Amino acid sequence: MPAAVVPEGILNSWQRSKYLGIGTDEVVVPYQPDYDRESRLVRAATPVLDRLEQALTGSDASVIVTDRNGWVRDRRVGEKRLSAHLDRVHLAPGFNYAEQFVGTNGIGVALEERRPNVVLGTEHFNERLQSVSCAAAPIRNTVTGRVEGAMNLTCWNGPARPLMAALVQEAVEDIERVMYEFSSAHQRALLEAFQQVTHYGDRPVLCLGQDLVLANTAASARLTG
Repeated sequence: MPAAVVPEGILNSWQRSKYLGIGTDEVVVPYQPDYDRESRLVRAATPVLDRLEQALTGSDASVIVTDRNGWVRDRRVGEKRLSAHLDRVHLAPGFNYAEQFVGTNGIGVALEERRPNVVLGTEHFNERLQSVSCAAAPIRNTVTGRVEGAMNLTCWNGPARPLMAALVQEAVEDIERVMYEFSSAHQRALLEAFQQVTHYGDRPVLCLGQDLVLANTAASARLTG
C-alpha cells in the first residue's frame, strides 16, 4: 500500500513494529490461561458484550475486550468461520495482542496511542491478519482517566463499513458507564468536585483521595517540572 494513502497512525505503528523486529508471517503471542474473570473490567464489559453478541449472531463480526496490557479477556463471534480464523491467529481469551507481540493491529494501536483507530486489511503488519479489518478504542476509568483496556470489532474484509468505529465507541462508553457505577461514592464525589473546580480557569488543582489522585494539566506540570 503506498505510504501516501496510509494514515499517519498506521505508519507510526509500522515503524514501531519494524523496530521491534516483529515477524510478518506467523502470529507468535504469549498465552496466559489463568486470569481474573471477576475483574472490574470483565464484569463491566460482560453485559455490553452479551447485548452485542445477540446483535451479531450470524454476522461476520466479532467483538473483543482486552485489559490495559493487551491480554484478551473476552471474545464474542457472530459466525463459525470467523471464529475458526481468530482461533488460528490466537485472537482469543488468554492470548496477548499488544503491538509489541503482533505488530500493527487495532487493539495494539488503541493501547499504544490511547486513541480510537481503524486498521484495514493490508494495514495489519502481520500477513495472517490481513484478511480482516478492525476498529478499536481504549476503555478508560472515567474517575482516574487511566486506560483499563481496549474494545475491538473485527470482521472480514469487504465494502467500507463506516459504522464500525461508531459501534465500538458506543460500546466503550457503555462499559465506561458501568465501570463508573462500580466506583465508590467517595470517588465519584471527588471527581465531580474536581471537574467543577477545573471547569473554569487554568490554576493548578490536585485532589488526593484514599485510593486515587487527580491533577489537571497545570498541576501535573508543576509536579513533573
